[in-house]
Amino acid sequence: MNRFRRLAPAFAVLFVSLAGGLSAQTGMSRNTLPEQVGIGRDTRPVRLLRSWYDSIKTRRGEIQRRVDVVYDYGQAAAFERASTLDGRLMWSRRIRVNPPQPSPEEIAEAKDIVRANPELQKVMARFNAELEGGFLTEAKAGMACGPGTRCVLIQLVAPRHAGLIRWTAVDLVKQRIAYLTFVPSDHGAVK
Repeated sequence: MNRFRRLAPAFAVLFVSLAGGLSAQTGMSRNTLPEQVGIGRDTRPVRLLRSWYDSIKTRRGEIQRRVDVVYDYGQAAAFERASTLDGRLMWSRRIRVNPPQPSPEEIAEAKDIVRANPELQKVMARFNAELEGGFLTEAKAGMACGPGTRCVLIQLVAPRHAGLIRWTAVDLVKQRIAYLTFVPSDHGAVK
């Protein structure tokens, strides 16, 4: 039994290495993002939200890596991926809890969708409204911002932030207004 305990970590490393190699060869593994060339901050169906470089310590020494947080609108899911500096995928995982906050590009896209809506154009013109916000909201199944959506809240505010005119919710997965008028207390799910 003691021999097995000493060998278990080695088998675990071997298993993870083999599984990682398989994932890298096929480009997919369970709950991971398919490989896509040219993922950027404005691409679809997969968009780069954030990226950074860091290093991790391994038995072979310190390894430099790049970590990307991406959103796949086709799957309505966020992923975190790490790769070596020469581009080899180290691992990928689906983010299931606490989805990443919207990127500046997503917020700009949501504001563009608000500006293009005929009803909201009238409200904005009448009050000379400015757009603010960019918070995520999630709701229960069956609601416009339920599972399978990525809803961003945008506020229409009076000039110089003199007052709130209205909240609206934009679903970036469907690229449309989810709620023309969003009342946070009705949903209780603003994150």
